[in-house]
Amino acid sequence: MDLPHWPPDSGGSFASGDRFSTSAEEVLIDEVTKVDGTKVAFTCTFDGRKLTYDFAAPSIRTAEKLATILRENVGKTLFSVGVIELPHREE
Repeated sequence: MDLPHWPPDSGGSFASGDRFSTSAEEVLIDEVTKVDGTKVAFTCTFDGRKLTYDFAAPSIRTAEKLATILRENVGKTLFSVGVIELPHREE
């Protein structure tokens, strides 16, 4: 299942002279900080800095699956998760 708007843009504050990642291939998954309904909050690291991400999944079940996948891929690039297929829900 493709996720619309994946990967999300990072948030947070930046200081003068900070480098910005130009690709999901440059940031490493750090941790899932919160799953609240369809919202998944997680952090990644880039250039020694922690970046925050918020993603609105299309359903609660998708949010839970995504959080599990992120937790299983800590230390890998955010890009690598972008190519992981979320299984479709079997009714």
